[in-house]
Amino acid sequence: MITMETVRPPVVRVSPEQWKVLVVNRYDTAAQATNKNENVTAVLRDGAYQAAGGVMGAIYNDSTFVLVNPDQAISLPASSDRLNGEEVNALFKQYGPHLILTLDKFKTGFGKVMDSYEDEDGFKTKIANYDLVVASTWSLYDSTGMLLDQATVEQQEFYDSRTVVSGLLAIGPAMGKAGPVVNRLAVETGYSYWDRFYPQPTLLVRQVHMASSLQDAHIMLLLGQFQQAITTLLPLAQDLSSKTGVKAAHNLAIAYEAAGDYEQATYWARQAESKGDKLATKLLVLWANAGLIK
Repeated sequence: MITMETVRPPVVRVSPEQWKVLVVNRYDTAAQATNKNENVTAVLRDGAYQAAGGVMGAIYNDSTFVLVNPDQAISLPASSDRLNGEEVNALFKQYGPHLILTLDKFKTGFGKVMDSYEDEDGFKTKIANYDLVVASTWSLYDSTGMLLDQATVEQQEFYDSRTVVSGLLAIGPAMGKAGPVVNRLAVETGYSYWDRFYPQPTLLVRQVHMASSLQDAHIMLLLGQFQQAITTLLPLAQDLSSKTGVKAAHNLAIAYEAAGDYEQATYWARQAESKGDKLATKLLVLWANAGLIK
């Protein structure tokens, strides 16, 4: 495992002529919420509203763009996974945006981790620790309805601990009472989505293959000399008939990622994957889940 300091390029790139943004809230608790408890439904509804408000705040404070609807998101319950042509035309006719950003889904949940503690007398206590996870899913369209970007953004934090009594399962926290924390994390997901428009300082933690012939490039990656690492690995990665070549192709994909070139990074990861490299498969899944590649 190596850790590299780099700057991730913008995931979303639009032309300077696309500066008017319309935010649309397509989340409908009645249709999308699996839990029909009224308190939980209210938490989800308010959380989605806050997520939309978060991204609107980010756009409003961004001098490069103009928020077409600064007061609140346009409510348009989802009739399908994506906006259809009729909906796009209606929105464009009424608001004239260059870009349409939709909140499609909103989810919350608790993650649980069990810990055990033993006191001086040997008495064991089990503690269930709960994290609250909030996820919002976004889609970005141009004025013609072309899908430019789609991503799910998560935020989470520690929420509560519960003691497990007599070996029984701990009773988890109630989502219906988690509204204030959900709202705060929801706003953060909105702001985090808008970060996709800008370069982001990033710590990349990646697993690389080790071999004597790859050692020099390994050191270059650690030192942040990404272009030098690419130059060193390229000749080795050309020979995919050898194990060293496959390993070099995977490491080359990481070097390109660190340099911000996801096109070449994807190409070399797929070359390594085609030869059975499992680390390359994990890398491609990681990038896809983060919305960095399609």
